[in-house]
Amino acid sequence: MKRFILLLIVIFAFGATSQEALAQIDEYFKVDSTRNEQPRRPTDTSVPSTRDNDQVPNEVLPISERIRLGGSFGLGFGTVTNINLSPMAGLQLTEKLVGGVGVTYMWLYSRRLGVNNNYYGGRTFLMYSVLPMVTLQAEYEGMNVEYYNPAERRNQRMWIGSPLLGGAYTQPLGGRYTKAVHMTLLYNLNYQNQLNPYTGRNISPYTSPFVFRITFL
Repeated sequence: MKRFILLLIVIFAFGATSQEALAQIDEYFKVDSTRNEQPRRPTDTSVPSTRDNDQVPNEVLPISERIRLGGSFGLGFGTVTNINLSPMAGLQLTEKLVGGVGVTYMWLYSRRLGVNNNYYGGRTFLMYSVLPMVTLQAEYEGMNVEYYNPAERRNQRMWIGSPLLGGAYTQPLGGRYTKAVHMTLLYNLNYQNQLNPYTGRNISPYTSPFVFRITFL
């Protein structure tokens, strides 16, 4: 009887040991499922990617660094003495666009022709840099001009408006407020309509619809 009980104990122990060994062998040869899993991407969006960094907008400069100051001037001597002064102020609106205003004073004098006229007014303008040395310009200038009234035999004054379009050859100067010099050629779209109402003669302060200026701004 004792032998029979001892034999059952041995058989039971052997069976339990065999099942544990088989379980270990089965676990060893089990396919590792984690090898086929793709690594998870971080879900934290607080750190921008490199692609996003490529599209970061340019930092907006303070107004003190976007101010433009300068103007244009002209001197002409000969049959008619012509003095032209036009201080200008502008603001860099974008990297390539500048807008601004200016005032103008012109004096034309000729003793032989009996001319002694003063012109004054203002202008507003936009300048767009297409290339570093090529600038497009649109401008509207209002001038108070003097003309002769033969019916009353005296001079009179009136305002005339001049929309001007053109371009400039630009050379950088590197100043703090005066960034460049512009050799500008503009065309006056309203030149043919700026006439003396009594004589029909042109009363524009410019001698042709083409206006050439050298501007520092």
